[in-house]
Amino acid sequence: MAPSQYTNKRVLISQIPEGVSPSTSHFRTVSLVQDKPELKDGEVFIKNLTFSLDPYIRYDFPKGVSESPVVGHAIAEVLESKNARFPVGSHVFSSAAWEQYTHVHEPEFINDLMLLPEAPAKVPIAAFNGILGIPGYTAWDALRANGDLKAGETIYVSSAAGTLGQLVGQLAKRKGLRVIGSAGSQAKLDFLKNELGYDEVFNYKTEDKRAALTRLVGEKGLDIFFDVVFDDTVEVALDLLNPHGRILFVGLLSGHQNQAPPAPKNLINILFKQLKYVGYLVFERYENLDQFWEEVTPLVASGAIQYRDNTLEGGVESLAGYYVKMLNGEYTGKVSVNLV
Repeated sequence: MAPSQYTNKRVLISQIPEGVSPSTSHFRTVSLVQDKPELKDGEVFIKNLTFSLDPYIRYDFPKGVSESPVVGHAIAEVLESKNARFPVGSHVFSSAAWEQYTHVHEPEFINDLMLLPEAPAKVPIAAFNGILGIPGYTAWDALRANGDLKAGETIYVSSAAGTLGQLVGQLAKRKGLRVIGSAGSQAKLDFLKNELGYDEVFNYKTEDKRAALTRLVGEKGLDIFFDVVFDDTVEVALDLLNPHGRILFVGLLSGHQNQAPPAPKNLINILFKQLKYVGYLVFERYENLDQFWEEVTPLVASGAIQYRDNTLEGGVESLAGYYVKMLNGEYTGKVSVNLV
């Protein structure tokens, strides 16, 4: 290999038939010998340090293409730069293929780069994939923009043991709300109550959601439903929400491997109860990131905000296996993979 070249491992994925869950057989790792880039103005060359494994990556898998790179998000170190915003040695959050090194040169990917703040000593850099990354920011900003939180109200959080649910529940508790959450195992329920301070929890796999929520909200009713799943719970919430209640629709976990549920039969409740049903896409709302980091980073560093994630290790070739396990629900909270 010439001095002007480098070896770069990259993960490719084959087309996955509609309705079929990804398996490791759909992925292949290749080792490429590439020429070191000669950077133009605005471009950077980065070394990917830790990858964020997110369910929504599934939506970007190839359709009608035999093989293509898997594109996700990574925290990376800037090795070379011709962009004053991203000096050499700084850390960035980027859209990147599952690979060791990335030449960021296309305008859309340059625009996606985010310069990360310096992490406090007690905060691992992988936290910027999760509780201090886009999932945490989604929780914080969606509540801030649309939650209208009031002390004494009741909020229900679906998939509460995930990163969004972990932060939503704690932020709501800090505002004086009563917090109900659901998860799919007893270990996750114990985590929600004993470590995060959730008031009430239930197992959505073993208990009927309507019966559980009706019992737990009681006569006070429900004021906010933070929905990261989008399943038939929407219909239950529309019945239980108090007048002027809010539904914050921020995720499609149910749709990553299944078809969307039928439309609720009681949408008329939105009118008669004057409910607020708001969709939230974080990718259009990055303008408050600095405020989020300023407010939440000290809480995480001090332990006032607790979280659980999964920071795994492995080479690029390990990403597919970890991703499939994540889709199958084998982890609690955010999944990051530090490249070694």
